[in-house]
Amino acid sequence: MTPKLQIKPLPPEHLATPFTWAQQEGWNPGTHDLIPFTQVDPVGFIGGYLNDELVATVSAVRYNQYFGFIGFYIVAPTHRGNGYGMQVWNAGVEQLADLACVGLDGVLAQTDNYQKSGFKLAHKNCRYEGNPEQFRAKSSGELDQGERLEPLAQVGFDTLVSFDEQHFPTRRNTFLKAWATQADHHGLAILRGHEICAYGIIRPCSLGYKIGPLFAQTTAQACHLILALCSNLEPQTPVYLDPPASNVMAINLAQSLGMRMVFETARMYKGATPSLPIENIYGITSFELG
Repeated sequence: MTPKLQIKPLPPEHLATPFTWAQQEGWNPGTHDLIPFTQVDPVGFIGGYLNDELVATVSAVRYNQYFGFIGFYIVAPTHRGNGYGMQVWNAGVEQLADLACVGLDGVLAQTDNYQKSGFKLAHKNCRYEGNPEQFRAKSSGELDQGERLEPLAQVGFDTLVSFDEQHFPTRRNTFLKAWATQADHHGLAILRGHEICAYGIIRPCSLGYKIGPLFAQTTAQACHLILALCSNLEPQTPVYLDPPASNVMAINLAQSLGMRMVFETARMYKGATPSLPIENIYGITSFELG
């Protein structure tokens, strides 16, 4: 008789497992993603256990009473094909069932299955890969008059949160406080007076670095931030950027930097679809957390 799957929140000693599995799947999570991800929602990671063995995970992270995000939907390879994934998936969806909006980034092949759970396609996201040697062939140019580049640490936190909120489905104070100050995360902002025009954060990953988020009012600002954020990296270091496919200017920028697309995801929402300025989103924060 097949043992029954026990589904429960991941205890602290198992929280690193989904990140390890994501690395093995080639998702290339950030080296220090565990801390900011789990600070948003300490009970947002769910595990499926067989006789105390963790065999499946999903994250159903609640940002607040409005918005949540599903990620880390993984079944251990030796336990696939037994329906364990669907059981943890259903638990994750149920955990966020009271929210007005729930998002995910899924592989395109699974879009139909996500639709069966009530998710609707909003747009695709693309992962682009390049390296600083390619980037340095492109001049960042001068910032517009009145604009200046500043370390993110020197920007008022309330100012940062307010700007970020314009480009994300909800206000995310707890996440940003951890994300902007996490070890080895490096952030820069472009300001005009006391107002943010653009900002980006780069972080180390299992392979290379990712830039995310990257929000900017103009393509010139986005380009300036990419080059500045990568200025101290070794020439052949892999760098990844995840722009929405529908932001043509972001795609053109990535291609002009010599970056190549390596895969796509489907950004889907259940409930109300957020109205976001896609034309100003040059890189989403994370496929796992929105």
